Amino acid sequence: MSQNIAMRSVIPLALTSTMVVQTMATASTVTLSAIAPLVAVSLGVPSSFIGTYVCCLYIGAAISAVIGGTMVTRYGGIHVSQGALVLAAIGLLLSSFSHFGVIYLGAFCLGLSYGPITPASSDILAHTVPKERMGFVFSLKQTAVPLGSALTGLVIPSIALWANDWHAGPHVMAILALCVALLVMYHRDRLDDHMDRTFKFSIQSVLNALRLVTTDKGLRSMCVASFVYNGTQMCVLSFLVAYLVEDISISIVVAGMLLTATGIGGICGRLFWGIFSDWIHSARITLSILGFLMAAMLSLTGFFNAETSIYWMVTTAVCLGASAIGWNGVYLANVARIAPEGKASVATGGTLFFTFGGAIFLPLLFGWIHSLSAHYFMSFYSVAALCATTALWLLIGKR
Repeated sequence: MSQNIAMRSVIPLALTSTMVVQTMATASTVTLSAIAPLVAVSLGVPSSFIGTYVCCLYIGAAISAVIGGTMVTRYGGIHVSQGALVLAAIGLLLSSFSHFGVIYLGAFCLGLSYGPITPASSDILAHTVPKERMGFVFSLKQTAVPLGSALTGLVIPSIALWANDWHAGPHVMAILALCVALLVMYHRDRLDDHMDRTFKFSIQSVLNALRLVTTDKGLRSMCVASFVYNGTQMCVLSFLVAYLVEDISISIVVAGMLLTATGIGGICGRLFWGIFSDWIHSARITLSILGFLMAAMLSLTGFFNAETSIYWMVTTAVCLGASAIGWNGVYLANVARIAPEGKASVATGGTLFFTFGGAIFLPLLFGWIHSLSAHYFMSFYSVAALCATTALWLLIGKR
């Protein structure tokens, strides 16, 4: 009885800590995307450069996700998260240089910082949340991702314009990352009380994580779905502002607000889909429905033009966020639920290797299609077709 009371009391602490860290980590990764047109004008390059930037970022994230999943076992989720936020601050400072080589190095550092964040939070929550509540709690924690994007889209363009210098955005975010790293220190020992000091990190432990998620049928299907869906999410977060500014001739502040609208939709969507998934007892069907919705909303976004009502744009942006950003909690809860006992962080890190792989390749594909057509609408339609195909595969494969 006392053990159950103690567990219930630590759930809010675990959830709050992981949400604050996740919000800050996400905000750090999308900072440059939120001001991509300003950076492009300053450096004299097309705004589609952000696709290469995101690619570098998620190469680092894919590598560190698998490594981070095993490091969490030894050092604990909060310890790893603190180190990641310090590395994020370094990446942001490097990204503020007016030299592409240094900017891309900053993107890689940001990726290395972002990869371990989710395995760390999954480990903390898997040790505190009952399995029957994982769908909702993990989805609630994952609302921190669109929350971070929404805050960035709302604040960073305004800071850059106010300072008349795009470098101010990354600088402010770096300071905030360090503040959060210090903030979570207070409860670190309480949340990291299950770390295994005897665990030895090795290349073999990383390979074992990849072997686990590729040989287990359920985990393998999550790898495929998250590859496509995360790639779609990053295309939306990385290119939406540039698309609205360049193709639709909207001001960067209004475009940033529409990016915020997708974040708000993602927050609401993650809560709804987490509850829905627990209610129907099927993460796979839920993810299939989400894929069809992504395809529909991406297609509608591609139809935007200068005459499109701002109210219609906001509505579409909210629905796009609810689907393209709203899927993660369902996926992560299912991975933690079906992972072998005590392997939640390892299984999460292994699947995230493929999840982040989608964030590497799909933005590159998106940018390549844009370079061929000189307009973004063909890129939106292509990714929409990929989402619909994945959703159909998940639905057919249910049996």
